[in-house]
Amino acid sequence: MENNQPKNVIESFDFKALGARMLKYWYLFVVSLLIGWVVSYYTVRYSVPVYKTYGKTLLKDEYSAWGEEYFIKGMELVSARNRLVNEVGIISSYNLMRAVLDELDFRVFYYDIGNIKTTELYKSSPFKVELDSNVVDQLRAAYYLKVEGQSTFSVANNEEFENKQNFPFNQWVDLNGIKIRITLTENYQQGRTEEKLLYFTINDLNSLAKVYQSSIGLETEPMESSILKFSLVGPTIDKEVDFINALMKYYIENGKKESSEIATNTIRFVDEQLKDISSDLRATENKMESFKLGNNNEKLQINSNTYIPQSNALEQKFLETQFEYNFYTELIKNLESSDESKMFIPNVIGVGIRDPLYVSITELMSLYTRKTRMETQASDSSTAYKLLLGQIKVTKQILAANIESKLMQTKFTLDQLKEQLLTIDNKLGELPTIESEYTRINRIYNLNNDFYNYLLQKRSEAAMAEASNVPKAKVLEPASKYTVSYAGINSSSVYTLNIGVALVIPFLIVLLLFLFNTKIMEKGDIESVTTIPIFATIGHTKTAGNLVLIDHPKSIVAESFRSLRTNINYITKQQQTFTILITSSISGEGKTFCSINLASAYAVSGKKTLIIGADLRRPKIFNDFNLKNSLGLSTYLIGKASLQEVIQETEQENLYLISSGPIPPNPSELIETDKMAEFFKEAQQLYDIIIIDTPPIGLVTDAMILTQYSDVNLYVVRQRYTNKSQLELINQLYVDKKVANVGIVVNDLKEQRIGYRYGYNYGYGYGYGYGYGYGGGAYYGDDEVRKKTFFNKFKK
Repeated sequence: MENNQPKNVIESFDFKALGARMLKYWYLFVVSLLIGWVVSYYTVRYSVPVYKTYGKTLLKDEYSAWGEEYFIKGMELVSARNRLVNEVGIISSYNLMRAVLDELDFRVFYYDIGNIKTTELYKSSPFKVELDSNVVDQLRAAYYLKVEGQSTFSVANNEEFENKQNFPFNQWVDLNGIKIRITLTENYQQGRTEEKLLYFTINDLNSLAKVYQSSIGLETEPMESSILKFSLVGPTIDKEVDFINALMKYYIENGKKESSEIATNTIRFVDEQLKDISSDLRATENKMESFKLGNNNEKLQINSNTYIPQSNALEQKFLETQFEYNFYTELIKNLESSDESKMFIPNVIGVGIRDPLYVSITELMSLYTRKTRMETQASDSSTAYKLLLGQIKVTKQILAANIESKLMQTKFTLDQLKEQLLTIDNKLGELPTIESEYTRINRIYNLNNDFYNYLLQKRSEAAMAEASNVPKAKVLEPASKYTVSYAGINSSSVYTLNIGVALVIPFLIVLLLFLFNTKIMEKGDIESVTTIPIFATIGHTKTAGNLVLIDHPKSIVAESFRSLRTNINYITKQQQTFTILITSSISGEGKTFCSINLASAYAVSGKKTLIIGADLRRPKIFNDFNLKNSLGLSTYLIGKASLQEVIQETEQENLYLISSGPIPPNPSELIETDKMAEFFKEAQQLYDIIIIDTPPIGLVTDAMILTQYSDVNLYVVRQRYTNKSQLELINQLYVDKKVANVGIVVNDLKEQRIGYRYGYNYGYGYGYGYGYGYGGGAYYGDDEVRKKTFFNKFKK
């Protein structure tokens, strides 16, 4: 059973039609690919190359002057292990970056402005900018410069050199409030340098330090090793190499300097503790001698009851806590002192202090180092120096608050230990008086003596550590041209990406146009909404007027109508006489054009043909034949004229016309009268072929009424004009079998997009084939010879 329902949208999606649409817009792909290639070429050609360079240091985890592990364990006078996390934090700190920038000449950057690409002139600039020492670090400025000769130059803050200023070389000048001096360097080339547009920037070193702080890469290689890899990515190889090497050098030297200061300050601190404990030891020793003399050197024994070991343990802990308390007190004293050299890092003196104070004091010592360096380079009144002092003040305040907190905790521990010792002393007081007193004095003497010997040992160890101070790291592999690798854009990836995008963009454009198109463009557009067969396709014509077959009998359009005539003859089973009704959805789709030329095709074949202008509302077909409309179908239907009176003969042999006639007030009612049936009965006796040009079926009902008199019904759709939704009406009539022998004629086909190639055979169950012969020179009129353009040559 024949399925008269339209196909599902997904099932009817015409991939061949989409492919044809893509081919039609081939030039979009070519242009897009060309643009993609050009963009890729210039991206690769003028992009600033970026390089990655690296250097390596070896962190010494445990070391001594003799290559052995440090034996200063209890007090850790020098750090026994550099923890990698802490070292990474120190290296990537802002202060370290800022100190390195102070060492390097990074205050001014120089550039050569090209037509497209700008190149940095690191150590190759033909001029050098010197800034007055009073210029603040936070200053940022940029200027364009032209060398006018060996004696003068001009600067401006824009590339067009508007409001430029001229200055001499080798002299201090005032440039917009900035005191600078510019001199020529050995890179100056007379004649060539003058032709260049140069550019220099004065950098804010604080901001630049933050940039490097976020840019520097630090990683271990391999994981969990003590090899630290410094890496940096940038466009200027020499500059990145210099920065990494300077950073590694400063880190190592600064670490060695700090270690030396730590050992020196530690010895000083231990000496002070020795001085105090020596006094206590002498006092206790004198007291013991006096006690012995006062008791006539009696044989005294130390009671060894159970309280003595407990007392010794508590007193040992008390002395250690007291030592820690003294250390914090000394730290506060040094912090408040104007002598910055007394500051030392706490986690190396063995009092159980680790990261928080270590980081804070390391930061403070780094600031002290910067302050010392700046005092030799800038005046005390400079803004940068004042800002540094403010930073030191804030850091000291934070550090003081942390130390005070530690002091309070240590003081609380001391008070608890005192209470415990007092309890034991009370227990010892229960012993005989002489024995008890001697036991107490002897216990204090031994404890002070042991602690004194302990401090002597640690001082000796600290002195040896100071004498054998070695860096905590060494350069394993300096940054150089051999450690540089390209890290910029990959040319292959750029070309692949851009060409891929260049293909996708036109594809998406064409696809969207294809998917959201509501007009009849392809064969699939018709088949998606109806199963009505396509009888013919009529090509586009540039000829003025509707009489194409008569005026241009050899044209493609004329041949299309001949093919339509052949197909209709096949459908009518070679009937000698029959009636053809031609309608459409809306006006402008070419009903009248098709009616005239199909009628002409039958007339030239020898068939006596009558065209009926059945559009009583808009009479116009008579104009194409230069005939009158005073009498016509309407006058016949109202009985004011006979059939012979309304028939007009055209200039084409065998072709006759009945125009619509004057517009009546009730066209539909006239067509439904018995007079209409009588009209067709008479006309069919006189003519072989009758062609009815009706109003659009989608607008009025006249065409539907007239289908009862027709043998073949042609529904005209126009490419790029008819909406697909407008086919739903005729399809429903076809499905409901209210219209028989209906076929679609595709009009105004501008290219082979409906799905029919020249010579393409197709059918809808009728068993007929088409052979238009498109492309043969015999089917072109002399005045319709197609001009071969550059693009036409490639369409075959």
